[in-house]
Amino acid sequence: MDDLGLSSVETFGSAEAMCREAENSLDAVVIASHTSDHARHALPFVEAHIPVYLEKPLTGDLLQAFDFVAAIGRDEHLLQIGLQRRYDPALLYARELIERGLIGSIRELRCVLRDQFPPPPTYRSPGLIFDMGIHVADEAMFFLDEFPDEVWASAHHTKTYNNPIDLDGDTAFVTFTTPSRVVGRLDVSRTHASGYNNETYIIGTEGTLHVGRFAGYPGPINVEVWKSDGSLHPGSTTFPMTTVEGPTPEFLPRFDTAYREAHQAFRESVRCGSPFRVTQNHVLDAQVMVEAAHRSAQDRGKPYRTTFHEDLPAYRNACIGHGLIEV
Repeated sequence: MDDLGLSSVETFGSAEAMCREAENSLDAVVIASHTSDHARHALPFVEAHIPVYLEKPLTGDLLQAFDFVAAIGRDEHLLQIGLQRRYDPALLYARELIERGLIGSIRELRCVLRDQFPPPPTYRSPGLIFDMGIHVADEAMFFLDEFPDEVWASAHHTKTYNNPIDLDGDTAFVTFTTPSRVVGRLDVSRTHASGYNNETYIIGTEGTLHVGRFAGYPGPINVEVWKSDGSLHPGSTTFPMTTVEGPTPEFLPRFDTAYREAHQAFRESVRCGSPFRVTQNHVLDAQVMVEAAHRSAQDRGKPYRTTFHEDLPAYRNACIGHGLIEV
């Protein structure tokens, strides 16, 4: 508190009490509680029209996620979600290159996310695909502007790795297709032995784009565009990686700038009253995709259909029909 120049911090017994007693002095709220508490912590503020920055995911259960969105609606002025990849300078630049047509139409996409160090045994995990897959699922949809129509996956326990939080496996491979016939692959793992590995390959009809050719620190983060003749396009560049002092999560140097940009964008949207760029609508789509992947991995790779609807009840009913929600 002294570091923040505060002599004391006011505390409240619950989110409801904080909203009720401090509503007139609140411009916005940041919530980073456990996933199981997200809905009950965020709803009082959202219902009072106090903007909320909420870490992903919405909830730990897809049916509860739909109920959460139903309670607050599709309004994009109320809730920003902490999916930081959409604020990462390297990934934003990659999307710009795609929009400029440098690789033509996208045929294939592969997003890789591999941790070197697993969370401690005290960490409460719903499974590898939920934990890590939601980031790369959202990243894939960010690049494609398209929702998958079929998802299948497998999860595995690899050699010499043993951590009690990973009951469903420490490595998973998720494959998906889209209505426009893009094929995608999400690779997630906790067993990378040489640093935090985060890469994206996007293969187009006229070239290939590769973000993050890196498996250690201190970077930089490469954005490479390879032309159809095999040469490197002059639009290729690098982005610096932040140097973070002291013991920190391994993903922080890679995404430190993205986290800062996300929170700055939140503050700016609150100040201007503009819609948030990453909302409950985006994370709901990512949760649908990872739910399909998780169920497929449990079901020996059985393909699961996924169908997006702008109408929330129709979307929910489609998930029920595809076996992603049990009622």
